[in-house]
Amino acid sequence: MEADVGTARVVYETPDGVERIEVDNERLAFVDDHWVVVEPSGEDDEGTVTRIPRGRVYHVERSVDELESRASDLVEKAKSKLG
Repeated sequence: MEADVGTARVVYETPDGVERIEVDNERLAFVDDHWVVVEPSGEDDEGTVTRIPRGRVYHVERSVDELESRASDLVEKAKSKLG
C-alpha cells in the first residue's frame, strides 16, 4: 500500500485562458524554471510530461501535512543510509 503524499493544485495561464489542474504531489516538481507535471497514460506507456513555465503559473497549492510527512520520512531514510 502506497503512502498518501497529498495533492497539489496548479493554476496557470494557457493560450485558451486560465487552467486549473489537480495532481498527486509526487507527480509535480519544479525544474529549470518550469513546473513539471507527469501524468501516466497507461500501463505500457510512460505517460505525458507537461512543462509549465514559471511565469505562466498564478499559484500552486499543496496539501502541506502529507508533503511534510513524506519529506521527513525521506530525510530519515537518507540519514540511516549515510550512517
